Amino acid sequence: VKSAEFGANLRFFDDNLGFDFTYYDIVSTDQFVSLPAPSGSGFTEQLVNAGKITNKGVEIVVDATPIHGSGFTWKTAVNFSQNINEIVETYPGRESVTFGTGGSEGYQSRFKTGGSFNDIYVLKYKRDAQGRILLDNNLKPLIKPVTGVDGNTDNYEYAGHLNPDFILGWSNNFSYGNFSLSFMVTGKFGGVAFSQTESMLDGAGVSQRTADARDAGGVAINAIKESDGSAVTTIPAETWYRAIGDRNGIGESYVYDRTNVRLTQLALSYRFPITNSFVKGFTASLVGQNLFIFYMKAPFDPELAMSTNLY
Repeated sequence: VKSAEFGANLRFFDDNLGFDFTYYDIVSTDQFVSLPAPSGSGFTEQLVNAGKITNKGVEIVVDATPIHGSGFTWKTAVNFSQNINEIVETYPGRESVTFGTGGSEGYQSRFKTGGSFNDIYVLKYKRDAQGRILLDNNLKPLIKPVTGVDGNTDNYEYAGHLNPDFILGWSNNFSYGNFSLSFMVTGKFGGVAFSQTESMLDGAGVSQRTADARDAGGVAINAIKESDGSAVTTIPAETWYRAIGDRNGIGESYVYDRTNVRLTQLALSYRFPITNSFVKGFTASLVGQNLFIFYMKAPFDPELAMSTNLY
């Protein structure tokens, strides 16, 4: 890992206003990459050191103390951060090859030259030139074929990346005497998230949207049959959701905007006055995290994960 970083920290008005700026450029090489083993080796895969990933970003913090005196103090800070990740190289001589780095039923994450870490790939609808979904004769949507296109080894296509475009934070601390109250609001903007739970619920017909579709007499759709071009505007709810949901369905319908704004932390503290020469101070705090979501686009908390793997 090689990194370069520079920044500036400026303080004004007797330290009551501050500005902190940092820019970084990190280059990571020789990642662990799984490749098909040579023919005749007796193994199916081999681990090699390869790849080059760059992370470039900025972090900006503006803090202030609007009120200070008479036993009451208010400190506040706003921060902005952005990281741009790029996979520059994968494996010498195999730059066009896509390597899987994880996934589950319905989505994949891939290590691909020109992409970024945590890119998400899913199955998408096959459409005509007008954007209408193409159906087979049983009214089931067809999958867009991309095998062999741009290094793809199956029909999974790029749908976005998990990393947010940027993050904003706002923290405050109010103190009076020995008491203090602090909170932090964090907003992550951009990026996508995939919900296997939504897909499974739809496939089983137990989600609210499947109930609404049944009550409405079917799913309203802009589609045509591929065989004869006849227009289709409504598909029975069971036919539609069994085709796109459940395991390994058409994940395009379950990729959501990750944007969310939440109360990340709330803490109430009390500092006990201690004059003992051995113990200089003691503070007790009641802390809550992720207590409230002010805004989110997805129908679920996009910060939750079913599992976590380290590579």
